[in-house]
Amino acid sequence: MPKKNDETASYPAEAEAKAAFDATLTAARLADPVIPGEHGVRHCILPEGYTAHDISDRYALPPRIQQRVQVDDADSLTTYANRFSDERSLIVADLDKLQIHAELDWHRHNQSSEGSLDAQATKHTATLQLRNSEEFARWSEIEGKLLDQMAFAEFLDENSSDIVDPDPAVMLEVARDLEATQGVSFKASTRLQTGERSLRYETETHTKGDLVVPQRFTLSIPLFFGEEPSEIVASFRFRPNPDGLKLGFVWRRVECVRQAKFRDIAFRVSEHTGLPVVQGRRA
Repeated sequence: MPKKNDETASYPAEAEAKAAFDATLTAARLADPVIPGEHGVRHCILPEGYTAHDISDRYALPPRIQQRVQVDDADSLTTYANRFSDERSLIVADLDKLQIHAELDWHRHNQSSEGSLDAQATKHTATLQLRNSEEFARWSEIEGKLLDQMAFAEFLDENSSDIVDPDPAVMLEVARDLEATQGVSFKASTRLQTGERSLRYETETHTKGDLVVPQRFTLSIPLFFGEEPSEIVASFRFRPNPDGLKLGFVWRRVECVRQAKFRDIAFRVSEHTGLPVVQGRRA
């Protein structure tokens, strides 16, 4: 009978227990072999006799800032963009939404020193959402409406400092003292082939006294919050009604002025940041 010289042969129970323990440890390691590291690195640690492999996603983007910031004025957008921009950054001006975006981690251009057009994260953006100024919001609230004479006069009295032409005192005098009547005058009568007559008449509005009523007036107010004043022209309107005189105004091509101001802000941010500007919308 051969001798049992090795430890396994001498101590079969202990050897079996050790083997069972090793098998259990190996199974535990195989059950959860992945150990995460810093910056998205992941390793797979396996028991002896196995090989550790780097299973990190090779297409994963490197660590990056993921931030959507909304600022209130162009100066804040410029400050933020100058702090975080690099060769990838650009300005996207969306006229439809009145938004100017500083896309700080946009795709690299084809003149990049790295010579790569790989997609970038595009997760770091500062957005200026232009808002109406307090002055423009006040005037726009009653634009196109005909108010009672006293209500319109009170509005002008409160906001007369916004008027630059004619003199605010003239507009206030008109609003307070204007008296108007409307008459109808028949101009012609035509006999039709049917024997009927067709009467043509015109309405005429007359003002009393020597008060000169301006057809238009000019405001100097900011269009957007945080911006310098712009001049806006409005047409003065008045209508005599049975229940009293009605006064109001309508804008004259104000949207053209707003669009020009929007483009001015976008190009000003571009100039102060050194970033190219694209007019359009983000998909």
